[in-house]
Amino acid sequence: MGTEKRERQKANRALKHQQEAQAAARRHLLRKIAIGVAAVAGVVVIVWVASSIVGGDDDNGPVVTVPESVPATDAPATTTGDSVVDATVPTTGG
Repeated sequence: MGTEKRERQKANRALKHQQEAQAAARRHLLRKIAIGVAAVAGVVVIVWVASSIVGGDDDNGPVVTVPESVPATDAPATTTGDSVVDATVPTTGG
């Protein structure tokens, strides 16, 4: 068994080693967090730049296409008896 002074030196050395290990683990964790934050920020910047380049200059807003209305000449034919009569052709009475 060592002297009292030697035991204190060993305990202090072990405590110092433990504190250094904790500090290294903390630095390692902070480095991982910083890399993660930088990666997310980089992805956001890349997406923003890409959308600015590809997005175009739409100052007038979105383009809306309106379907054309069905003209009256395309009305469905009606049947009367055995013959088919086009509903859009006026009959001349006589």
